[in-house]
Order: sequence, then structure tokens, then C-alpha cells
Amino acid sequence: MENEFEFIKNKLRPLTFSKKEARGLSDDCAFFEKIKDLVVSVDSSIEGVHVPEGTDIDIQARRAVLRSISDLATFGSTPICVFTAMSLPSTFKQQDFDQIAEGYRKALVEYDIFLAGGDITSHEGLPIFSVTAFGANANKELGRNKTKPGDLIVVSGSIGDSFLGLEILKNNLKVSSLEEENLIKKFLIPEPKIELGKDIKSFANSIIDISDGLLSELNHLCENSGVGSEVYIRDIPISSTAKNYIASNLYNYKDLLSGGDDYELLYTIDPKDKALIDDNSFIIGKINSDKKIILYSEEGKSIDIKNEIIGYKHF
Repeated sequence: MENEFEFIKNKLRPLTFSKKEARGLSDDCAFFEKIKDLVVSVDSSIEGVHVPEGTDIDIQARRAVLRSISDLATFGSTPICVFTAMSLPSTFKQQDFDQIAEGYRKALVEYDIFLAGGDITSHEGLPIFSVTAFGANANKELGRNKTKPGDLIVVSGSIGDSFLGLEILKNNLKVSSLEEENLIKKFLIPEPKIELGKDIKSFANSIIDISDGLLSELNHLCENSGVGSEVYIRDIPISSTAKNYIASNLYNYKDLLSGGDDYELLYTIDPKDKALIDDNSFIIGKINSDKKIILYSEEGKSIDIKNEIIGYKHF
């Protein structure tokens, strides 16, 4: 079995794709001569917290990279590379290390980025991955505090399917085999909206990725800008599968809007730019100045949910 240095040399060094900045993973630092409008984001992934215990280790590694680069989309940046720190069980075998490298490789190739460096330690717990992502050509004018009264609220795709995927894995939610495959994939293999971020960065006022739930992320935008919002459930894109579970009273809309791990983009725009949004994005409400977050039911009933925002919290 390879030791950590052999693992770096034989499995991780190829993931630099010979980029000179990574220096073959042979030095303590990577070196970048010049990056225009650099943005950096870091995310951690812990088995048993972010994914259920027993999740395949290649999936965990791949997912950790994808979650981290999703944040880069919120500034419309182009991903360049990632650094990774891994704390892995001392009981891991060679095949586990091989699978980690393969999980990283799939994510890196998919988004045309490279591994620039990192660190590996062993411990007696479950796997922990920390991934720091670097992006270039970001729009520094964007920010959670740039949301304005009158802005339209837009979401880039369906909400709630990832939550259902997790319910299948954790609570044995029963669905058809095809639905099961699609929903689990939605949770385990997120699709960062990098290209959309680039497309909207010139006209969006604020962007956030939906990792902790739509309602929670909307609350972040409103709090940081000192504004409120009104959102219409009828306009939120929700899959037919998810609607069926709502109709059966197994779940409700708040479950889907608070479940998280959607990794869609939630963004706000000036109404004059409405024609610029693509066909896969949906206007779900608007920003106001009264600092309340009002959710309108399909029947038109208004609910102030400001004090009962639900979303994933670690503490």
C-alpha cells in the first residue's frame, strides 16, 4: 500500500495536469504570477454530516470539489484550481486512496481545473475533505449587500429534489427506480452553475448559491442589504415528483424550500433586465423595503416567515 508521499506522487500529482503553478506538488506552496480579479472560497465535507455514513469515498471527494467551486459562480468567476486538505481514517486501504483520486479527477476534468496543492493527515474518525477553490475574472461589484428594493428575485432551476435524494439515502423514501437514481444523483453530484454565473454577472445585483435552502439563502440576501422580500410558491420551480409528495402530505413546501443542497443560483435583478434571464431561470418574487420575508401560498395566503427561517445550521 502507498504511503502518503507515494499517494501524492502517484495519484495526486497527475491531477495537476502539469500546470506550472502547482510545481508538481513538490513544494510547500503553489505559485501564481498574476490572476485578474481573484476570488477564493473554502468548504468542508464530513462523512456523517454532509453526506450519510457509508457514502462511497470517490463520491465524497468529487462532491467536495463541486461544492467548493459552486461558490465561485456567485461572483461570475472562472474556476482555476483547488487546494485540498484531507483527514482520512487510518484504516484506509489502497483502493480507498485510488477512489479518492478518481473522484477528484472527475470533478477537475469536468470543470477544466487542476489540483494545486494540499495536505493529508490520518485520524481515527470518518473522512473529512476541505477544498479551497480559486477563481478569476470575478465581478467585484456583486455581493450579498447589493440587493435593492424593487429587484426581482430569480432562481436558476428546480428546488427540493436534492432534499428528496437525501431522504432516500437516510430515511428510505420509496420512489420508482428511475426517480431514485435521478434524485440521489441530484444530491450526491451537484452541478455548479459556473456558466450561468458568468452570463448574469453583468446585470445581476446579488447572487448566492443555494446550499442551505432557498429560504435561508434569501434571508442572507435580505439581512445583508437591510431589505425584505415577497415570494410566491406558485412561481417556484418544483419538479412533478416533489409536487406528488406534497400532494400526499408526506412533505410540505417548507421542507423543500429549506432542505438545501440544491446548488442552484438565487439572484436579484433590476426589472428592466428581465428579458436577459435565460429560459431555465424563474422569477419567484421581488425585493421590498419593509424587512419582512413574506411567503405567499398557492391560495394567495401570506405568511411572514422572517422569524421562522428554516435551513441547514451546524450549530
